Amino acid sequence: MIRRGSAVVGFGLLLFVLTQSLSAFIRPHCYDCGAKVGFPFPYNQEGLYATHGHIIWLGLIGDLAVAVGISACAVWLWYRARISN
Repeated sequence: MIRRGSAVVGFGLLLFVLTQSLSAFIRPHCYDCGAKVGFPFPYNQEGLYATHGHIIWLGLIGDLAVAVGISACAVWLWYRARISN
């Protein structure tokens, strides 16, 4: 049971990383606009001409919390459906 649950959580995290990667390619990229990157919370801000970009740690933690929460809900629903059968 634990292996199957961890497989679902791993799949959820993989899907989340794929979504983050695709969101970077969908939006047009600008080289000097200081755009924030991330879905649903921004986790990175690109640099401007004279500044470097930086990681927004609160957004990164929020994104990971959303991914783990969705994965945990998927495992809970899957487990509940198996118990009811």
